[in-house]
Amino acid sequence: MQKQAAVTQILIVGFYVAFSLLIPTGIGLWFDKKASHAFPLFTLIGLAVGTTVMIYGVYRMVRPFLQEAKGKGNEEKVCRPIRKLLKLSPTKQEEEKRQDND
Repeated sequence: MQKQAAVTQILIVGFYVAFSLLIPTGIGLWFDKKASHAFPLFTLIGLAVGTTVMIYGVYRMVRPFLQEAKGKGNEEKVCRPIRKLLKLSPTKQEEEKRQDND
């Protein structure tokens, strides 16, 4: 049951991303066609507004999950992918595990 809830949340975030980008960009495209501009000014403005709305909305949706993971003591599990992505130095726990294995 919990997997189904997680899949539902992921689908909601995916649709939110798609619609928050498509709707303002489409409105901007419509304004550009009405004004018959050579440069797609309103389309780019719509894309910028949609991107801003999308980033803020996804942050608001994901923040409770990150706080819950940190509250349960799973901070290492949350931060590990970010550390790998940014190639940061390993944490103290990772260093101790590596030394124990040697």
